Amino acid sequence: MPSSTPESSNKRGRLLKYLIGGLVLLGALYTGGWYYLANELQTRVATNIAAFKEKGIDATCENATASGYPLRVGLDCTRVGWADPAKNLSVTAGTFRSAAQVYDPMQIVSRIDGPAAIDVPGVMPLDAKWGNLTSSIRLDKPLPKQISIEGSNFIVNQRDAAPGAVPIAVVQDGELHFSTTEPQMDVALSFNKLKIADNLIDNRSLPELTGAADVQLANGFALLGKPERDLTVLRGQSGTLRKVDLAFADGSGIAISGPFSIGDDGRISGDFKVTMRNPEGVATALQGIFPEAGNTIASVLQAMAFVPKDETGAPTLPITARNGKMKIGFISIGRLPSL
Repeated sequence: MPSSTPESSNKRGRLLKYLIGGLVLLGALYTGGWYYLANELQTRVATNIAAFKEKGIDATCENATASGYPLRVGLDCTRVGWADPAKNLSVTAGTFRSAAQVYDPMQIVSRIDGPAAIDVPGVMPLDAKWGNLTSSIRLDKPLPKQISIEGSNFIVNQRDAAPGAVPIAVVQDGELHFSTTEPQMDVALSFNKLKIADNLIDNRSLPELTGAADVQLANGFALLGKPERDLTVLRGQSGTLRKVDLAFADGSGIAISGPFSIGDDGRISGDFKVTMRNPEGVATALQGIFPEAGNTIASVLQAMAFVPKDETGAPTLPITARNGKMKIGFISIGRLPSL
């Protein structure tokens, strides 16, 4: 084969130099753009914190630093906190890390380390620690489209508790998910092996619980703009309990599903299906919590033998609620509290 001529070799050499030069220029432009975005992120955080301080809220993101180069852009803080002196509310925690892929900046994932100090009006000062706590947010306008929070090995103690004191609450793991498609909102919650200290709630001994809830709110998007921070915010809402399930350690439990609505006065209406897995186990657990109602619980347990069963053999009751008044058929069984 004929050998390459000096002219063709020079052309290939120049092409290689142009290619390398182009890659270097592209890399320099990308790097400059990344650091510009990083600087904008740090500036925005500082501006937002200053705006909160003007409102009397002490928001903290100590040593805020952009990170993630080259494929991600995010923010790291050595300590984070939020304090609203007017409401006697404050939360401080450890290291915070967040990041978004450069090619998908609207999806932000974050991780926060404990321990945390929590002060809430009407509640004893608390300290919390956990093994893992992460979140994922899908940004959209005007509000986030999806929010997911997952954590494991939560332990909550009274602050300055004596060494070896029983924790106020322990949870093996839990998840919370929000998603919105205006005007609808879906909320899903689950937790495993929640144990609340005995005698903390109404001086009662509470068993270990595992639970899950999957709720659809027909106009849940409207909740995001409301100032209320208690259950009254749900007034005027309607939706569907896809499933609300509470289980005890032996596998027994109660599940509720069905459509519902909440009046402007907080009264609940709905058509619910209540299923009881292993009624004997449920009765034993409830008698431990409410020993004064032992006879009533025993009578209900006997009546469950005559209740229709679902495909798994679990007794299932249709319960209707109208303005808070509950009935099984034409038999009144009590009234739900107003929200």
